[in-house]
Amino acid sequence: MAAVWTRDTPWRQGHILTCEAAQALGLTHPETPDSTCVVVISHDCDLANDALQSEPDVEVIVGRHLPKGDGNYFWAKAPRTLHVDVQQNDTAAVVELIATAKALVPKEALAAFAPDTAYSFPGKSLSALRSWLGVRYNRAAFPDPFVDRLSQFKVDKRLQKLIEPVGNLLSAVYFDMDGSQEVDHSDGSPYDLKIVLAYPPGDDPEHTADEVEKLEAAIEDLFSKKHFDQATGKWKGIALKGCMSISEDDLTVSKARLLMQWRLEYMTLKADEEQPDAPG
Repeated sequence: MAAVWTRDTPWRQGHILTCEAAQALGLTHPETPDSTCVVVISHDCDLANDALQSEPDVEVIVGRHLPKGDGNYFWAKAPRTLHVDVQQNDTAAVVELIATAKALVPKEALAAFAPDTAYSFPGKSLSALRSWLGVRYNRAAFPDPFVDRLSQFKVDKRLQKLIEPVGNLLSAVYFDMDGSQEVDHSDGSPYDLKIVLAYPPGDDPEHTADEVEKLEAAIEDLFSKKHFDQATGKWKGIALKGCMSISEDDLTVSKARLLMQWRLEYMTLKADEEQPDAPG
């Protein structure tokens, strides 16, 4: 099966292997082999490198096709799991990728095959894939006390459930804690929290804005019910100072740099913190 790998290889990041290639290379999804979808994730420059002594392999993820995606896993919001829209013969389809399902394929073995031309990653989906690949090694770690307070009344889980139905409309959920200042809350004082919901305008900006604004109101209601004491008129643990939605077109880079992105499988500073599993 070995063949010659050259700089003119047709393989690029985001290309999908044919069923024939996946089977020949022994790449099968462990849970649903019939829905296997193997995606190339190596950078284009690494793919073009024909010096096999230094770049002998192509990195892939053994993913799978899904009948429907989960909003919490679109747009790289979860570092371990990505649901991404692809085009299958000009029809929309969804692929699931798990970060730990990576595999290496020798270039000389992959050279015997061509990409599956029935599939393609739209520009935004390819951008989401690239962002997601970097997220695992570059994501925010929230203070343990903040995470404990967020989970005390299961606000984190409820927040996930609120996001899920419209999560594919959101590109990011940002947290601004204490105005990006380090504040000592050992006295039990509440964290001041602002939440920013960022979304791409899409083909129907007005519809997207309306749906995200509904989520905005639901989040404010959630925090009010769980963290605001009506009897004393004071916040407990976390004080939600505002939840706002904003189009990516209006979110400046300088502003985004001051925010911490909250992800489904958010990371704490606890080394033994149990993280939620990928969907089965």
